[in-house]
Amino acid sequence: MTTKLPVSSLLANRAAALREAAGYAAGRSPEADVAQALRATRQVDRRLAFSGDHTVIALAGATGSGKSSLFNAISGTQLALPGVKRPTTGRAMAAVWGRTMPDDLLDWMEVPLRHRLDAGATQLDGLVLLDLPDHDSTAVSHRTEVDRLVRLVDGLIWVLDPQKYADNALHEGYLSRFSAYADVMLVVLNQSDKLSPIDLAAAREHLRTLLSAEGLDKAKVLTTSALTGDGVAALQAEVAALVKTKRLAAARLLHDVEAGALALSGDLNRNRNRRVSDERAGKLVAALSSAAGVAQVSDAVRQSTRIRGGVATGWPLLSWIGRLRPDPLKRLHLGALLPGTRVTATSDSTVNAADNTAQRTALRSSDVQRAQVSTALRDLSDDVSPGLSLGWAKAIRQASLSHEAALSDELDAAVATTDLGTSAAIGWWRLVRVLQWGLLAIAVLGLAWLGSGPITEYFGMKPLPRPMWHDTPVPTWLFGGALLAGFLLGLLVSFGVRISANNRAAKATAALQQSVRRVADQAVLIPVNTELERYARFVAALARALP
Repeated sequence: MTTKLPVSSLLANRAAALREAAGYAAGRSPEADVAQALRATRQVDRRLAFSGDHTVIALAGATGSGKSSLFNAISGTQLALPGVKRPTTGRAMAAVWGRTMPDDLLDWMEVPLRHRLDAGATQLDGLVLLDLPDHDSTAVSHRTEVDRLVRLVDGLIWVLDPQKYADNALHEGYLSRFSAYADVMLVVLNQSDKLSPIDLAAAREHLRTLLSAEGLDKAKVLTTSALTGDGVAALQAEVAALVKTKRLAAARLLHDVEAGALALSGDLNRNRNRRVSDERAGKLVAALSSAAGVAQVSDAVRQSTRIRGGVATGWPLLSWIGRLRPDPLKRLHLGALLPGTRVTATSDSTVNAADNTAQRTALRSSDVQRAQVSTALRDLSDDVSPGLSLGWAKAIRQASLSHEAALSDELDAAVATTDLGTSAAIGWWRLVRVLQWGLLAIAVLGLAWLGSGPITEYFGMKPLPRPMWHDTPVPTWLFGGALLAGFLLGLLVSFGVRISANNRAAKATAALQQSVRRVADQAVLIPVNTELERYARFVAALARALP
């Protein structure tokens, strides 16, 4: 039974954080960067799933560097055949020290050639040493195999020869790219027997200078000769030290996680806690209110209230004329809807109310109003996305436009279902109406009193008395005074009706703006803020993944 690879909680936490950040970044950050991050987390998962008893170190080098000879010197075997004598030059070969063969690990790495060696007293128990193809091979498949394996192994030993140790293809193509992995890397200047001690020291110093310029200060530089054995024991000791701690894989994987996090870090911005400001939300609601016809509906409420108030409180002999005037709300297809009825807009320009179907409102936004809405949506997304990368800014823009096609219908439905407060009569109107009809009744009584003479004479009755007041018959006072009082009352209360109409219009405006705000929340603000929250979580997760 194999044991799990010992991994610090730092690696586990950072890998989980990177996986979380990559999930948030999907579709926002460049695909290649997201893929690199996910590849790093998958590699952590896969590598940790295999035996933790083995440490995989690869020997990599150019043609003629003596890499295979050094492999044999370290292993004390002749497993690796140098140059063209190698039986399968395009595939790596593994030498495994220990009692068990980590077939699952080598299968994952796709290393077909493998040999188990007795660790003995070498202190190399658990080492898996790979002899890679030449990285400068003319065969593309060989270079591809090297590129694949150097990303999977736990540690690297770069074998250089005195003639080509400064080769640009090596430094630019490999060493500089792996500067972050310096602490899991050894650089060996092989074939030291070909140089005098002075020249060897100078070459080693020059190599150290080159590596430092490439950010590889932490990489240890050794000199060896596979032919004479010089430096091989020191190299074996360095390898044994790496194997002994059993932390090389964890260190390598941690570098992979950091590299994946750094790939995504280009999308970081200090201002991560972004929200749509109240001012910007207010401008959006104002633009949507204009497009929804809130001002038009509010004016219709005012006019409708004045008409209804005039009919209810005006002089009965004239107020009936107001019934002939068209109701502005009904013209907008709003008067037929019961207050509070729930409706939803459909594609055929109708709204469904419970089990009934009511026509949409007659409100239509103009081109100017639609342009104002588009401008408000663009300004809102621009306001919250400065400094963000193109992918995140685009995602926020798309979130702001996610309901744009249905926005007109949603606003119309919101207006149609808003309780405008016009269904119930105002209390003092009823009192005035009672007074008006009472005055009309008094006028009719006075008129009947004045015209009762012929009737009483026809029936042989005594005429009704006609008391005088200020030299004028009381019936005349009743008739004329009641008519005049009703007329004057109608004029007086018309000012109150206007005030009531203005109050209702203001309340209707507030109710409509609340309805528009709900549409703005659902169609724009919530999607945008959700995207901004996703960005904040991406930044927080990436911060945990970074060193």
